[in-house]
Amino acid sequence: QSSRLQSQLFTILGTPLAQTMFRAPRVVHACRLRSVMSATWRAQTTDAAAAAPAASALPVPTFNEVKFQKEDVQAVMAELPAFNFYEIKEPVSNPYKDTTMDRSILLDPPAGAIKPPAVEFSKLENGLKIASIDKQGLKAQLGLFVSAGSRFETSANFGVSHMVSLMSYKSTAHLSHLRTVKTLEQLGSSLSSTCTAGREEIAYKVAVMREYVPLVVPLMIGNVLFPRLLPWEVKAASKEVKEARDKLQKDADAMVSELLHKAAYCNNTLGLSPMASDRSMTYFTPETIRSYLLDHFAPERMVLVGVNVEHSELSKWAMRSFAEYNAIPLKDRTETSSVYTGGDLRVEGSSPFCHLAIAFESAPWGQQGLAPFAILQALLGGGNAVSSAPGVGVTTRLSQQVVQQNPYVESCAAFSTSYSDSGLFGVYGVVHPEKAGDMAMSILQVLGGLTEVSDMEVTKAKAMLKGKLFRQVDEDQVLMQDMAQQLLLGNQYGSPKDFAGMIDAVTVGEVTAAARKILSSKPTVAAYGDTHTVPHYSAVEAALRG
Repeated sequence: QSSRLQSQLFTILGTPLAQTMFRAPRVVHACRLRSVMSATWRAQTTDAAAAAPAASALPVPTFNEVKFQKEDVQAVMAELPAFNFYEIKEPVSNPYKDTTMDRSILLDPPAGAIKPPAVEFSKLENGLKIASIDKQGLKAQLGLFVSAGSRFETSANFGVSHMVSLMSYKSTAHLSHLRTVKTLEQLGSSLSSTCTAGREEIAYKVAVMREYVPLVVPLMIGNVLFPRLLPWEVKAASKEVKEARDKLQKDADAMVSELLHKAAYCNNTLGLSPMASDRSMTYFTPETIRSYLLDHFAPERMVLVGVNVEHSELSKWAMRSFAEYNAIPLKDRTETSSVYTGGDLRVEGSSPFCHLAIAFESAPWGQQGLAPFAILQALLGGGNAVSSAPGVGVTTRLSQQVVQQNPYVESCAAFSTSYSDSGLFGVYGVVHPEKAGDMAMSILQVLGGLTEVSDMEVTKAKAMLKGKLFRQVDEDQVLMQDMAQQLLLGNQYGSPKDFAGMIDAVTVGEVTAAARKILSSKPTVAAYGDTHTVPHYSAVEAALRG
């Protein structure tokens, strides 16, 4: 019966398959690196997730069980919003032209039903976790997150995570690639439908008007439940690998992130690139992709997250998408622990600047000490050569001791990112190539001074951190990413209020202890662009020893 429902639903979406470089840009780039470093909210501008001192300190959500049930197909179809796949409209004049914003265009405007947003949780019988928060916005953000990624790849399938992302929104058992694309276009979601492969997760995301959530949820789940992986579509997608690598080469910030991870975790887990390489092309086959899906895409390893959507609606349509279908069974997989090695990796690139990052191992997600690391990041802050507006960290250490003291430094900022079993903390800067050595020594001097901080500095850093935390949760995509990451990594969820309390509880002693822990690890150096004056790795180690 559910199969019949799916077939009728997708018939609505389409006919059945049988028928068928200046100074200014550096400001943006320096801030973007913190996003690039982990492709998750945990690594974006001092986020909430990076502030959790211990997994046990976070509340464990109560999941309401959603049972599979048989339903009348016609009754279910009647719940779907009106949708015409083939729709050609003649242009008409705007009837609301010259209407001012203070005048309602509704004849009978509905009464407001304002209620505070709250995070709700459910779980399907097959183990799929569902989380949502309804901020009563008109545009819904949907994300299907899978605990997979490049760290789970082997020598037999390097690059397969990237291949999975390239095969997203292609042909499934109910929709052809063309029907999928045209459906998303008709819903206004073609440009917001993405699939990204990271080191520990693969995320399918779609933004759509909230009334069309019942149409989009089955479409998203169909990508992981019954993709067809047609040979000609796989062959066509393989051409995108070279395009992605060419794009990576032109993005200096992304290149520094890649080099940093490769050097920090040499030849293991987090050091494996989520980007397929040329030598991965022999693995780019339907069989390799299908095998990876069967190994890692069980519902127990998935989280479906929605923002600006009713939780009951999201849970109901997730249940209907899985009902009567055999989901991928959960398989045991070898959980190889990451090994932080440290090291040095530099590559000459097309950028006229020198892009330099110096990092150390920090605490993984869920361990005591993440909140002090986040405070250290806020204390270091950052700055750039073209902006001194309030709130950009002009009074932080890196801004005052590096950027403002050297006119050749384009930008410099601290970053912190946490994974399931490790983390990175460091500083990233962009500088004129002939002054890279001076900037590197200045950064190392600032890092060495982290073992001495004052009460006033910590208090100010806490305020800055909490301010950024509460501002970030106003962004729907950031909120969605954070909810998914917390549930994937620890099966727990901490609200911004919870994290703010943890930040307030940190002492000066804990901050200095975190600094000493960072500096005791082996440094990692990554450089890209014009690197001819970057200090030798031994010089970096010597500067840290003082």
